[in-house]
Amino acid sequence: MKEYDQPVFSLHYVGLNLKKGVTAEHFEQFVQTRGVQIPAYPGWKWSLLKGLRGERENQYMMLYEAESAQHYARYVDAKGGKTALAHAFWQDNPDGQALITEWKTWATFGELPTIFSYYSLLAENRRSSLPAGPNYQALPGQPAIQRVVGIHNLALHQDVAAATFDQFIVDNVHRIDDYPGWKFHMLKGEGGNRQDQYAVMLIIESVASLNAFHPELDVSTPRALAFVAEHQESERMYEEWRALASFSGAPQLYTDYITIAGNVTA
Repeated sequence: MKEYDQPVFSLHYVGLNLKKGVTAEHFEQFVQTRGVQIPAYPGWKWSLLKGLRGERENQYMMLYEAESAQHYARYVDAKGGKTALAHAFWQDNPDGQALITEWKTWATFGELPTIFSYYSLLAENRRSSLPAGPNYQALPGQPAIQRVVGIHNLALHQDVAAATFDQFIVDNVHRIDDYPGWKFHMLKGEGGNRQDQYAVMLIIESVASLNAFHPELDVSTPRALAFVAEHQESERMYEEWRALASFSGAPQLYTDYITIAGNVTA
């Protein structure tokens, strides 16, 4: 797959309007009953995340996913601003724009001037057992979905070139075996606050699946240890990785988020 066909992910910090007396309960009730009707751009989807544990526990993040760099660039420019096509989209969707205005009475929205970063997908585990689909779903007659999204920041070792690490990940991602219901993504910052920096993004099917392997920060269950023992090729790949860059998890900054809302798909 060509690089420009790869998905693009954008992360925006979201903060409550505390001076207006907004509580987390008020905000979450709004986003789950009304905010989910805010449409996504064509070829995009959005998910609202809440820190479950780690650096940003109980704080919010908006995650946007565009199908490709072209889909992203149609609506957001290199500095994070709306393009002419984006402005036209919202003119054609006044109900969605009204919901964003209402959202802003509760909290900041996932757009400038909030701090943001956008990433290209460097590599992913295409053998993951996690099925494609939304991170959040609460529709009558359909199974509820609340996936966990882990964002783990990385740093290269001194004198390791970015191209060297990029090539290692691309050439060796096939050696990664994820836990059942988990999916590994390696992201590379293309703009915003973390340009040219790396993050591991883990999508996990549920909190129960997260806790089955890691019930607390940096704690592994017997099931996790047994999985590692049975997948030593992955462990060898991770040791080679550690020679080039920090690994996912402590002591690097990371947060595991629970998805609490997302756009309703047609």
